[in-house]
Amino acid sequence: MKVIVNRQALAKVLALTCSVVPTRTPKPVLACVRLSAAAAQPRSAGTLQCVSTDLEMTLETSLAQVDVQREGVALLPANKIAEIVNASPDETLTIDVHGDKATIKGSDSTSTLLGFAVEEFPPINGFDGAADLTMPAALLKVMLDRTRFAAAKEMTRYAMNGVLFERKGKKLSLVATDGHRLALARDEVETGESKDIAAIVPIKAIGMLERLLEDPEQTIKLQFRENKLYVQVLAGGDKPSSERAPGVSGQGGTSKNEGGIVALLSTALVEGSFPPYQDVIPKDCDHKVSVDRNRFQSAVSRAAVLTSEESKAVCLGFAPKLLTVIGRAPEMGETKVEIPIDYGYEPLEIGFNSQYLLDALKAAPTQDVVFELRSPTKPGIIRSGNNFLYVVMPVNLGSGGAAV
Repeated sequence: MKVIVNRQALAKVLALTCSVVPTRTPKPVLACVRLSAAAAQPRSAGTLQCVSTDLEMTLETSLAQVDVQREGVALLPANKIAEIVNASPDETLTIDVHGDKATIKGSDSTSTLLGFAVEEFPPINGFDGAADLTMPAALLKVMLDRTRFAAAKEMTRYAMNGVLFERKGKKLSLVATDGHRLALARDEVETGESKDIAAIVPIKAIGMLERLLEDPEQTIKLQFRENKLYVQVLAGGDKPSSERAPGVSGQGGTSKNEGGIVALLSTALVEGSFPPYQDVIPKDCDHKVSVDRNRFQSAVSRAAVLTSEESKAVCLGFAPKLLTVIGRAPEMGETKVEIPIDYGYEPLEIGFNSQYLLDALKAAPTQDVVFELRSPTKPGIIRSGNNFLYVVMPVNLGSGGAAV
């Protein structure tokens, strides 16, 4: 294999592939990236495909506009080749592979890197057949931004360490919870003819997927099969990949509307059952009030400065025509912020974790949000538009609070 490639474009691709490579593994080949060079087809440049896996998640990216002087495949230590590429000041680099040894040449440098036999790399399964879901990257990114922050961080809650993808008909719902709050985003998407879907995508794969969604005009195809998720990312437009040379958007690859494959991502799904989230959403909230999102966010941020490190609780005092947000720490002091509201119920005081409120307000898509409450001991709901809902448990202002 011998290729001449743009250094910055290669560095970007390697940064993605290295994030999949495990930091510790008894199998040295898993610490490698597999490079495959394909010669130019009519009216297109050659391509360099980069593949990495930790056996749970696999990422395939293709770099277009590569000068392929000799086709071939190489298996090289991912972090080392990334360090060599990042350290180089050159605009282009030449990678020449003979057997298990690669030579990487710049204008004034030559690095030799020892690799492994390509046969040792585990077999990779790819996207096969029709997609279960097809949607714009912009929509998927918005739905992920509105939910992923609520996923559990502790590995002891394994079934919550991800985002639930639930499709019923043409309606897609994304749900995440950590037991103290729950975020739900829903929208209509283009669907295949397969049955309804309920699958938990691990949070690591969600993070990688968001990194791939760099162009809002990309098209995303998702396929769920055999307890795995396969994702195909197409660069702007939706023409068959056989008609286009694969490329990395914005890095000298296909143009914005060509529809070439940007990446293929596969991941094992989280095993176990997601909590019955519909049962968590209160049905009996009889106090409903609309609040300006920016003013509420500012008030909570200011009040949160003086809260205890343990609960980070702020007290929301609802009274006719006024919402009072109070942050109080006995050893430090108190902050009180007042917001005019249209509230026509009996006065109500309720405590919430300030960071949980700020997370929801940051994700809310509308200027006005609706707060739905019942009592100081019942969970509250924040609604923003028709497609975003957030449930948050109250905090006992004298303790650390309860769980969903």
